[in-house]
Amino acid sequence: MTVSMRAMSAGDGYRYLIGSVIVGDGPRDRSLPLVAYYAQSGTPAGRWLGSGLSAVGLAEGAEVTEDHLALLLGAGRHPVNGGKLGHAYPRYTTVAERVAARLRQLPAGVARGTADRITAEEAARPTRRAVAGYDLTFSVPKSVSAWWALADDATRRGIVEVHHAAVRDVLALMEREVAATRAGAKGPHGGVLQLDVDGLMAAAFDHWDSRAGDPQLHTHVVVSNKVRTSSDGRWRALDGRPLHAALVALSEHYNALLADGLTGRFGVDWEQRQRGRDRTPAWEIATVPQSLVEAFSQRSRRVDEATDRLVDAHRTQHGTTPGRQTVIRLRQQATLATRPAKQQHSLAALTRAWSARAREVLGFDAAWLSVAPRNGEQSRASAGPMDPRAIHGCALVVLDVVSERRATWTRWNLVAEATRQTMHLRYGSTAEREEAVAAIVASAQRQSLPITPPDLAAVPADLQRADGSSRLRPRHATRYTSRHLLDAEDRLVQRSRSRRTGLQIPPAESGAVAAVAAGLSADQHAAVDQIATSGLQVDLLVGPAGTGKTRTLAILRALWEQHHGPGSVVGLAPSAAAAAVLGEELRIPTDNTAKWLHDHTRNGRRLDSGQLLIIDEASLASTRALDLLTGHAQAVGAKVLMVGDPQQLGPVGAGGVLGLLAGSRADHPRLEQVHRFHHEWEREASLRLRDGNLNAVSAYAEHGRLHEWAPEEVLQRAHDAWRADVDAGMASMLISPSQDQVTALNQLARNHRQVSGEVEAGDAAVLHDGTAAGVGDWVITRRNARRHRTSAGRWIRNGDRWTVTQLHVDGSLTLTGNDPHGGEVTLPASYVAAHVDLGYAITTHRAQGATVDTAHCIIGPSSTRESLYVALTRGRQANHAWIADGRDGSSVLAEVLRRTGQTRSATESLAREQDRWTSTAQLIAEYETIAASAGPTPSAETARALAERRQLLHQQGDQLLRAAIAERQPWLLRIGKPPVDRGRRQQWLTHARTIALHRDRHEITSPEPLGHGPRESVPGAVKARQAARALQDLRRQGTPSTHRPPARESSRGLAW
Repeated sequence: MTVSMRAMSAGDGYRYLIGSVIVGDGPRDRSLPLVAYYAQSGTPAGRWLGSGLSAVGLAEGAEVTEDHLALLLGAGRHPVNGGKLGHAYPRYTTVAERVAARLRQLPAGVARGTADRITAEEAARPTRRAVAGYDLTFSVPKSVSAWWALADDATRRGIVEVHHAAVRDVLALMEREVAATRAGAKGPHGGVLQLDVDGLMAAAFDHWDSRAGDPQLHTHVVVSNKVRTSSDGRWRALDGRPLHAALVALSEHYNALLADGLTGRFGVDWEQRQRGRDRTPAWEIATVPQSLVEAFSQRSRRVDEATDRLVDAHRTQHGTTPGRQTVIRLRQQATLATRPAKQQHSLAALTRAWSARAREVLGFDAAWLSVAPRNGEQSRASAGPMDPRAIHGCALVVLDVVSERRATWTRWNLVAEATRQTMHLRYGSTAEREEAVAAIVASAQRQSLPITPPDLAAVPADLQRADGSSRLRPRHATRYTSRHLLDAEDRLVQRSRSRRTGLQIPPAESGAVAAVAAGLSADQHAAVDQIATSGLQVDLLVGPAGTGKTRTLAILRALWEQHHGPGSVVGLAPSAAAAAVLGEELRIPTDNTAKWLHDHTRNGRRLDSGQLLIIDEASLASTRALDLLTGHAQAVGAKVLMVGDPQQLGPVGAGGVLGLLAGSRADHPRLEQVHRFHHEWEREASLRLRDGNLNAVSAYAEHGRLHEWAPEEVLQRAHDAWRADVDAGMASMLISPSQDQVTALNQLARNHRQVSGEVEAGDAAVLHDGTAAGVGDWVITRRNARRHRTSAGRWIRNGDRWTVTQLHVDGSLTLTGNDPHGGEVTLPASYVAAHVDLGYAITTHRAQGATVDTAHCIIGPSSTRESLYVALTRGRQANHAWIADGRDGSSVLAEVLRRTGQTRSATESLAREQDRWTSTAQLIAEYETIAASAGPTPSAETARALAERRQLLHQQGDQLLRAAIAERQPWLLRIGKPPVDRGRRQQWLTHARTIALHRDRHEITSPEPLGHGPRESVPGAVKARQAARALQDLRRQGTPSTHRPPARESSRGLAW
C-alpha cells in the first residue's frame, strides 16, 4: 500500500514530525525557521494543503512554520493567533498517575501486595491519548523513485509536480467523501449525528530518500484533527473511523492518479510486477529495469557485501580470520560506509550517489533515464467513458474478487477493487477516472445484498444530506454481502444438523472408547464419544490452544477405524507442512485443503462412503472450501469433522464458518482443560486471554512475560532473547504479525549467526525479499513442489524447515531437512529466488497450530486479540510479549485485547448489523439528538420522527421486560412485586420498562436494577435520572419481593 497512515498524539506528539519527518535524523538549531534549515539540508519546507485553511487565514501552498505546528498539532489552537478552536485537547492520566492517586488514598504502611494489585488493575485499563491528527504518507512506486533519482532537473521537477497533483486530488476526495465530524447524543459507537465540515487542514512535507539512503520520493501529509462544522461553524474533532475505512481505497486512487499523470505528461507505459507471495502485484514503469529497482531496495545485502570485503581485507592484512568481536566491529563499519553521509543529504549529493550506484548495477551510464522512459505515444490516449456492458462486466469481476476475500464489504472495498481493475486504463483527468470508478461501484452495489437495515423511523429533513441519506448514519457505512455467501452458510448450518445412518458408531460399540482412551481427560473422552455416536453429517471439535485436540483425534481415529475399517479416516490442513504433521501424528493420509479441492475439481478426487474427513485448523478454511468439501461428503455419504478454535485467526478470504456453526449448536463437542503449559497460572491466563478478559494482562505482567521497548529497539531485544533460548537447546519461535518485521528479524538472526561463525561468510543466494541465504542458514520452503524429492523420498512442502548445506554457483541450494525424516534435496535457483525464505522468524498466521518450548512475540498497536492469543500460546515453557510501542506493556496489551479482528460469517454479520442499528442505545441516542435539534416547538415532521422512535422504544422495552420475566432476572426481585390495582399496575409496568431500557442501553448485568448507579457526567444522564426516579416510585409502591415471581400473570401481554 503506497499510502499509509498513523495517528499522531496531541501534546508533544508533533515533535516526532519536527525531529524526524521534517529534519531527518540529525540535530538542528531550534532558533532557525524551518525554511532556513531546509535550505541548508536540501529538503523543502512544509506547505499547507486543504480547503479548510481559509477558516484560519492560511492559504494553500503557504509555508508551514514550527510555531504553526506547535499551536495546531501540539495544543489544538489556531495556528496563526493561538486562539481557541473548540475544546482543548483532553489530557488523560497515565498509568503511573492513576496508581499514585489510588495509593495516596490508602492508609500508611499498605501491604506490597495491595500496591501490586492496584498497579496491575490500572495497567489493564486503557491509557487514552488525544489525537492531534493523522499522518498519511504518500510514496511513489519504486520504479518511479528510481527514474526520478536519475532524471535531469526538469524531468525530476515534472515527476514531483505530478506526485503533488495526485496528493492534492486524493485530499480533495477525502474532503468530499470522507471528512466529517460527529455530534448528537452518544450511541453505541459515539455521537450518532454525522455532520459535514468545511474541508481539511493539512501540512505536507516532502522527503527524497529512505532511512537506508535509497531513493524514495514520498510526502507526509499530516491532517489536523480540528475541523469546522459546516452547519453551525463550531470547531469539532475529525471523525477518524471513515478515514480508516477508506484508507486502502485512497491508496489505490493515488496510485492510479499518479500513473495517469505521469503517462499524460511523459508518455510512460506501465506493467504489473510480482512482489512475492501473499502480496498483490505492483504497477511499475515498464522500461525501468527491475534490477535497478532492486538495487535501490537492498540495503541489507549491500551491508553484507561490504562486510565480506572488509573481512577479506582483514585476512589479507593479518593472515588470520577475524574473531567475533572484530567481525561485529567490521559490520558496524560497513553499515556506516554504505549509508550516505550526513553532508550528502542535499538532493544534489544524493543524486550523484544514486547515479554512481546505477552505473555499477547496469554496467553503463543511466543518463538515458534523464528523459522519460517511454515506449511510444499510444499511452497518452485517454480510456474514455465505459459503455454499460463494460461497466456491468467489470462490476461482476470486482464482486467476485471482493467476495472471495471477505464475507461482507462496504463501498470503500468496492472502490479499492474497482480502481485496481481499471489500473491498466489511462485517463486524461481525475474527473474521468472518478466517474468510471463510481459507475462500476454503483453497479456492484446494485448487485450486492445490503445487510445494514434502513432507518427504522422517519428522519427530519434538517438531519438529511443533500442526497436524501440520513445524517444519523455515517456516509458510505452500509455493509453488503452476497446471496451466494448466505446460501453457502445456510447449507453448512443445515449439514451440521443433518444426521445420517452409517455415520455413527452404535452406543454399545462406543464403549470401546475406554479400551483405547487411556490418559484422556474427561472432556476429551466426552468429545470422542459425542462425535463417534452423533451421526451428524458435519461435526465440530472446538478447543482453546493446548487442550489436546490432536490426542483426542488420535483416539477418535482408532475408534472410527475399528468400526469402519483401515483407511476410513483422512485429514486436511491449511498447508502441506501442517498436513504432513497431522498425518504423522494421527497416522492417516493427509493433504492440504487447496490441493485436495484442486484435485477434486480437475481430476475427480473423492471421498468414500463412511469415511471420516478431519479438517484441522478449520477456522483458517474459507467458506467456499468448506461448502465444497461438506457438499461432496454429503453426496457420497462421508462425515466431516471440523477441528479448531473460532477465537484464533481466521482465513485470508471469506470465512467465519467454524464460529457460525459453533454458535448455532449449543451442544457441540468442546475441549476446555488446557494441558500444554508447564505453569498452572499460564493455563488459566491463556483462557482469559482468549476471552478478552483484562485480568489476563496482570498475570503475564506479574510473571515477567511483558517487555516494553522503543520501536527501534524491540526487534533486537526479542531476537536476543530468542537466541538465548536457542543456544540453551530449546525449540523456540520468533513471531510477528508483520511480514516486514519477520524479514527484519530474519536478517538480525542471520547477521548474528554469521558473526558467530554458524553461517559462512561470502557468497549467498539472493531471496525474493532482498535477504540472502548461505551455508549454515535456516530456511523455509514456501511453495509445494512435488517434482522435487528429497533423498528420503518426500516432496517439498510449503512450510518445511531446512538448513543450507551447500551453495552452488548458479544460485541453487542443497538443503537438509530439520526433522529426522527430512532427507536432503537440491533446489534450483529459480525456486530458491522465488520460494525460499530465511527460517528464523515467522508470521503469526504461520505460527497457528505449532507447539514449541518457548515463543517470543512482537506486539504492536495494530495487533488484535486473536493474533495475540495465538502468539502467546505456542510455547510450553514460556511465552513472551515484546511490545513495540514505548508505553507501558500492560496498557498496550489491554488495548489489544479490546481490539478484535475475529472473522465473522455473513450470517453473523447480518445479525450484528441488525442489532447495532436497532439497539436501545441507538434508538435513544437518535431520539435525544432529534429532540435537541428541534428546539421547544418541533415541526410536524420532527414530531412524527420522535413519535415513531417512542413507539419503537416502547416495543423494545416490552420485549426486554418479557425476557427479564421469562428468565427470572434477579433485578426484578429488587423492585417489588407488581400491584394488583390495575392503574398502579400499569404505572409499575411503565417504570419497569424504563429500567429495562436503561439496563439494556448501558449493558448492565448487575442484580441491582440500575447497576452501580447513574453518573451525572456520562452522556444520557437525564435518562439515567429518569430510571432512578422510576426505581424510587416502584419502591414507594411496596417492599422489594423476596419470593420468586408466579409463573404467569398477564397485563397488556406481559407475563409475570
